Amino acid sequence: MGAKLGQRLNWVVLFFAVGHPAWGAEIRELVPVIRQDKISVSFRMTEAFSEDVERAVASGLPVTFRYTIQLKRVRTVWLNQKVTTRHIHTTVTYDNLTERYKLSREINGEIDATEVVSDVAAMRRFMVTMESMELFDTSLLEPNGEYYLRVKGIVRDRNLFLFIPWDVGSGWEKRYFTYLP
Repeated sequence: MGAKLGQRLNWVVLFFAVGHPAWGAEIRELVPVIRQDKISVSFRMTEAFSEDVERAVASGLPVTFRYTIQLKRVRTVWLNQKVTTRHIHTTVTYDNLTERYKLSREINGEIDATEVVSDVAAMRRFMVTMESMELFDTSLLEPNGEYYLRVKGIVRDRNLFLFIPWDVGSGWEKRYFTYLP
């Protein structure tokens, strides 16, 4: 009986360990703004730079943070409807010779911005802060419809037991809004 209880406890611990965000990473300050025919999105991820991430950056290996931004329509009777999704990848590569950080941001696989900076604070800001990013078109929305944005950040990709994919990052953050044209 004791061995079965121990095995069950291991599964419970594993379930909660996989289901929780790592390092306390969180999406904060999520703000959707509708201007003319676009929906701009601003947010930042806190606590993204753990010791492991900082070591990886300092080694010169490329480090990529991935963000998934979903626009969903609220339904009262059925499951909420996903309208569209955007993926943002921010990548930093440290050059040990020049002591500069090469930064790039992609939105759905297309280069949006590149920078080269020497300041650590500027590098961190680029990696975790998205300001007024025009990500969605209002033509996807119905007037007076209830919607929400959902954002999740992935700091590191890992595999549990070498074969189970396990993303490490923040949990989902949501912001509701009504589209009034």
